[in-house]
Parts: sequence; C-alpha cells; structure tokens
Amino acid sequence: MKLIGLFILLIGGSLFFSSCDKTPGYGGNCGITGIVKVRKFNSNYSVLREETVLANADVYIVFEDGKGYGDKVKTSYDGSFNFNHLVPGDYKLFVYSNDTTMLNSNQIPITISVTISKNKELKNAGVFKTADNSPIKGNATISGNITGHKLGASYIAIHEKVYLTDMYDSTNTNSSYTDYSGNFTFNNLPVGKFKIYVYSKNPALTPPYLLLDTIVSVLKNNDAIKNIDFDVND
Repeated sequence: MKLIGLFILLIGGSLFFSSCDKTPGYGGNCGITGIVKVRKFNSNYSVLREETVLANADVYIVFEDGKGYGDKVKTSYDGSFNFNHLVPGDYKLFVYSNDTTMLNSNQIPITISVTISKNKELKNAGVFKTADNSPIKGNATISGNITGHKLGASYIAIHEKVYLTDMYDSTNTNSSYTDYSGNFTFNNLPVGKFKIYVYSKNPALTPPYLLLDTIVSVLKNNDAIKNIDFDVND
C-alpha cells in the first residue's frame, strides 16, 4: 500500500508541475495589446511626410522560436491589436514594413519581445512603427487664376497649362489646364510644400520662355489655398 501511495504521489506531482510549466501559447487568462503606426515618407525615405495609425494590418505572434508564427490578428480602425487567452511566458510579436535603408526590396519584420510573468496579466507591447514610401493623397486643394497679356491688352488665359511639383518628392509631379474662366485647381494634395509654375513668353526673346513660379505650403490635410495667380505674356 505504501508503494502504491508513493506511486500516486509521484504521478500527481508530475502532473502538477507539468501543468504549471506550460509552454507559451493559448489556454490562459493573459493578454498582449499594442498599436501599429505607419510613417509615410517620400520616395527615397529622406523626408517624413506624416505618421498615422495603421488599420487592418497583420500582427503576428510567435509562441516558440524556430516554429514559425503561432497566430496573427488584424489591427482595428485605430491601429490597436489584442492577443487574448495567453498563458504566462515569453512571446515575440512582429509586423512587416518597408526597409527605409532601401537595401531590401522585400518587406522586413519589425519585432518586439514581450514577457508575461503572471496570470491575468495584460501586457502592453508598445507601438510598432512601420514605413511606407507609396505616394500619398490628402484632401487639400490649391487653386488660382491665369491672366494673359498680348499687345497691351489683357485676356482670360483659357487652356493654359499649369504645373505642380512636390518639393518633398521630385518624382511626384502633376499638371492641370485652366478652364474658360482662366481658373485652375489641384486636388487631393497631402501636407507639404509644392511649387506651382507656368511658362510665359519672354518679351526680350532670349530665352523664348520664362518660368514663373511660386512655393505654396499646405499645413493641414483639408487646406483650401486660393488666389495663386499668374500673369503671362503671349
């Protein structure tokens, strides 16, 4: 009987310690939360255009090294994410991001390590900051008018071409034409600096055309900048 009791005690103790020594994963009452943001750059990552929360991004969790990721969740509209029902242990979380050094054409993982040390613990992993250099659009507008001059008389410059260059990203250029009132508008512009310019005939003949330009700063995403006007010679 003593041997049987000792055997039961050993088995029970083994089960007790194995249940307390769970590997990281699901089956507990702990959680990990955090936020994912995206930093939006110009094409060569030399200028940070804006930083905002990133919705609908994949966040991965690794339970054991060398075994791939254990699960993934999507961020909410405010960039937040949650992993629930975890047991205490060491975890790695990662998201994918563009490489700001431009050494990798593929996206690279950004990793945060989190340790849950006790039951019922909700651990904040902090903020993941990803990077992106895709052209961005905003809600700002820049508009103006062009008046033409010929032989001392003024006229409405119809179908006059107007150019826009993003001062933060020279690869981002655009053009527009004036309407029947001589007005032009550039829409969907992000926060930044833009050069607006037109070409005008040079009365001195050399060079034949002069570049007329102005620098416009968009300070808010919904800016409506008006009265960017030009006088051109024909």
